Amino acid sequence: MTDRPRSGELSHPDPQRVATRQDFGRELTLARQDSGLSVRQVAKAVGVPVSTLGGYFAGTHLPALQPPDLLNRILRAAGITDPAVLEDWRQAYWRVRHGAGSTDAAAAPAADRTPLHTAPGVAPVAVSTRPPFDRLGGGPRVRGRDRLLDTLATVVAESGHAHDNPRVHVLHGLGGCGKSTVALSAVQRAADAGITTWWIPAEDAAAVTAGMLALAVELGASPDHLRLGSLPDIVWHLLEDLDEPWLLVLDNADDPPGTLAAAGGGVTDGTGWLRPAGRTTGTVVITSRDGNRTTWGKPRPAWLRLHAVGVLAPDHGAQVLLELAGSPAGTPAEASALSARLGGLPLALAFAGRYLAESREIPGGLAPRDLPRDFRGYREALERGKHDELFALPPDGAPPARRAHAAVGQTWELSLDLLAERGFTAARPLLQTLACLGQAPIPHELLLRADLLAASPLFASVPAWGAWDSLRGLDGLGLVALPRTGTPGTLTLHPLVRDMSRRHPQVLRQIDDYLALTTALLTQVVEATDPKAPSAWARWRLLADHCAAPLDLIEDRDGNRHPEPSAAFPAALGLASRAANYLRAAGHLAQAEAAGVRALAAARHRLPEDHPLVLGIRHDLARTRYDRGQLASAESLFREVLADRLAGLGPRHPDTLTTQHYLARALRDRGLLDQAETLFADTLRSRTELLGPRHPDTLTSSNGVADMLRARGRFAEALSAYEKVLGLRTDVLGERHPATLVTGQYLAEVRQELDQPEAAEAQLRRLAAASREIRGADHPRTLAVLQSLVDALHDMGRVQEAEDLALPLVATRRQLLGDAHPATLRSRHRLGLIRLDLGTTGEAEAELEAVLIDRQRVLGTDHPQTRTSRATLEAVHRQAHGRLSADGQHHDTHPHSDRRTNAHV
Repeated sequence: MTDRPRSGELSHPDPQRVATRQDFGRELTLARQDSGLSVRQVAKAVGVPVSTLGGYFAGTHLPALQPPDLLNRILRAAGITDPAVLEDWRQAYWRVRHGAGSTDAAAAPAADRTPLHTAPGVAPVAVSTRPPFDRLGGGPRVRGRDRLLDTLATVVAESGHAHDNPRVHVLHGLGGCGKSTVALSAVQRAADAGITTWWIPAEDAAAVTAGMLALAVELGASPDHLRLGSLPDIVWHLLEDLDEPWLLVLDNADDPPGTLAAAGGGVTDGTGWLRPAGRTTGTVVITSRDGNRTTWGKPRPAWLRLHAVGVLAPDHGAQVLLELAGSPAGTPAEASALSARLGGLPLALAFAGRYLAESREIPGGLAPRDLPRDFRGYREALERGKHDELFALPPDGAPPARRAHAAVGQTWELSLDLLAERGFTAARPLLQTLACLGQAPIPHELLLRADLLAASPLFASVPAWGAWDSLRGLDGLGLVALPRTGTPGTLTLHPLVRDMSRRHPQVLRQIDDYLALTTALLTQVVEATDPKAPSAWARWRLLADHCAAPLDLIEDRDGNRHPEPSAAFPAALGLASRAANYLRAAGHLAQAEAAGVRALAAARHRLPEDHPLVLGIRHDLARTRYDRGQLASAESLFREVLADRLAGLGPRHPDTLTTQHYLARALRDRGLLDQAETLFADTLRSRTELLGPRHPDTLTSSNGVADMLRARGRFAEALSAYEKVLGLRTDVLGERHPATLVTGQYLAEVRQELDQPEAAEAQLRRLAAASREIRGADHPRTLAVLQSLVDALHDMGRVQEAEDLALPLVATRRQLLGDAHPATLRSRHRLGLIRLDLGTTGEAEAELEAVLIDRQRVLGTDHPQTRTSRATLEAVHRQAHGRLSADGQHHDTHPHSDRRTNAHV
C-alpha cells in the first residue's frame, strides 16, 4: 500500500483524496491557497473566529454542523462554486465524520439527486449566472443611452449606503429597442468597477427558478436547506447578508406575472422574486416589454422605478448604420434618413447595417437586380413595400445576419402571442386595424367606437371591455404608445410595427373586413365635419393623413386580384377627397395637390372620367392649382371639367355653376378680363334665379362681379358693390366667416385706391388680427391681408414700417408658396419699391429685374402685372441714368402699385 501524497507535493485540492481529518484539512488548505486568501480573510468572509477556522485548516477538527451551510460558505469564499465539486466535498466531509478515518463512506447520508426547485410542471433547465459580456463585443457601440446608463451606474455605486432610493429598476420598451443591451452595458460598467454581477434569463418561470437556484448555491445555500426552504426567501436572505455592492439583472421578463410573481401573488407584493432591496447593498435591474402600470403595482411601490427605453434619435441611429455598413453605403445624411425610416429601432438598425455590409460582398452577377446595397436603396425598398423581401426568413444555411434580420417582425408576434395568452383577444386585430390607418399619430379617442368594432367580423367574439383592455395591453408591451394623462388623445405606432402589421398575411386574407372597418371608423367622424370651416381644422389636422389610408388598402386589395370591385371604394374616395379639400382650405397647398392627384389616379382607374365623384375631384384639383399660382394649368382643367359638367349636368346645375365661377377667376387672374367678366355675370344671373340673392354661392358670384369692377379701375362702383356683399355676408354667414373676411379685405384695398388710407389701415389691421386667430398666422389669406397692409403703409409714406413688415412676409411667402407664385411676386415687387424709397437702389433694381423675369415666365409678357413690372423697371433705369425734369427733380415715373390685378392674393 502506497503512502498518501504529502501536502508539499500537491498543488490543487481534490476532496476525493480525503480519508482522514488531516486529509480534509490539507485539501481545505490547498483550496484556500488556490484562492489567494489568508485565513483571516476567509474568516471574515464566512463570519467565524480565526482560531476556529485555523483548526479546520490544520485538520484538528472538522467544520461544525451549525450553521448548516458553514462548509459551503468556506468553500465558496475560496472560489469553489461548481455544484458537482461541492457535492464531492460534502461526501468527503461525511466520509470522515462517520468513517473515523475509514475510506468506506457507506454511512454518509445518501445524496438526494432529485431536483431541488423547479417551476411547476416543467423540467429543470441549465443556466449560467455569468453576464453575457461577449454580446457587447459582437454588436455596434451603444449610443444614445448615456443618461440612462449614468443613472444606473450612480444607483449601483450608491447601493451600499443610499437605502432610501429605489433599488429595483425596470427597463421597459418595444421589443428590439435595446433594453438588454442597455442592461448589459450597465453590468459591464459595474464589473469594471469591481462590483459583483449576476445575469439571469427570465423568459419563463423555469429559467428564473434555475437561475435563482444557481445564485443561491453560489451564495452558499446547502442542498438540504434548498430542498426544504422557500427559494425566493433563501435567495433574498443570502443577498441581505452581503456587505459589498452587487448587481442582479433579470433579462427578458416579458411576462412578469408568470415569471416573477409567487403563485397567487402580485409582481411587487414582496412575496415573489422581486423584493424591496433597501435592506441589501445591491441593485436589481429587470428588462421587460411590459411597461403596464398595473403589472408593476398600482400604485407603484416606492422601491421600484420604471425607465422607458425608447428608440434612437436619427443621428445616433445613423452612427450605428455607418459603423456596421461602412461609409461606402452612403453619407451620414442618407444614414440618418434610413434611421428615421426604421424608426430608430436598434434591432432594425443593426440588421439593416449588417444586411448592407453583406450585400456589398455579393458579386454583381449573383445579386438580385434590385438588391439594396446602400442606405438610399434600402430606404427606397422600404418605401416600395419590400418588407417581405427585406425581412423574409432566409434558409437555415444563410449567414446569421440575414437570419437574425427576420426577428424584426417575429419579435412583435411574440408580444401579441403573450397578450393572447393573457386573454386580450382583441389585441392582434386591433393592432392590425390601427396599422391600416395612416402614418400620423392616431386620434383613437375620436376614431375607435365599440359599436363599430363589435359590428365587424374581426371583433365578433370580443367582450364589451375587450377593445380598451387590449389597447392598454398593446401600450403596456410598447406596440402602441398611448398618451400620458393630460395630453391630447392620440396614440402612435412605431413605423416598422405599422409596416409589418399592415402587411401581415391575416390582413391580406381579410382585407375586405379591414377596409370596411377603417372606412366606417373614419366616416363616422368626418361626415359631419366641414373641411372648409376653420373651426373644424383642429380635428381635420388629426384626421387628414388617415383619410387617404383606405385607398392604400384598396390598392393592395386590387393588387391581389380580387375578382369583384370593393364596395367600400366610393366611401374611401370620398374620404380622400374631403381630406384634400381640408388641406387646400387650410393653406397646405403642396400637400393638397399631392392628395388630389392621388385621389384622381385612384378614381380614374376604377370610374369613368365623367362620373360625379371623378368630376368633383378634378374640380377640386383645379382649385388647388389655382391657389398655388399655376394659372394656366388651373384654367385648362377648369375648362375640361366645365365641358363635362355642361354635357352631363346641364348649364344651370349648381356644380356646373361652381366650376364656371372658378374658371372666371382663373381667367381674370390671367388678364383675360373680357372672358372673365362674361362668365362672372352669367354665373351671378343663374345663381340668383336658382338659389336667391342671399344664398352663399350667389354672394360669392356677387363678390366676383365686384372684383371685375375693381380690375377695370372702376373703384367707386367696386366700393359700393363690396359694401353690399359685405353686409349680406355678415348677415348670412357672420362677421368672422372666412368669406366675410375676404370681402372686408377687398373693401379695404379699394378704400386705399380711393385715397382713404387711414380707414384702410384700420380695417386691415382688424382683419389681420382676425385672420391670424381664425385661419392661422401662415395661412395664404392671412399673408394676403398683411401684404395689403404693407401696401397701405408704403403708400402713406411710412416706408420703414412697410419694410419691417414686408421682409418677413416675403420670406414666409417664398417658403410656403415658392419664389414665382403670383402672390410672392407681388410681395417681392412691393419690397423692391420700398427699397427704392429707402435709397438702396442696387438691391431694389436687382429685385425688380428678377420679378420681371419671373412674371414673364409665369404670367406671360402681356399680363397686366408683367406690364407693371416692365414700366417700373424702365422708370428705375431712367432715374439711374440721371434724367432730370426741368426743375432738377426726379419724376416719379414708376407705378407704385399693381393691386388692381391682385384681388385674389
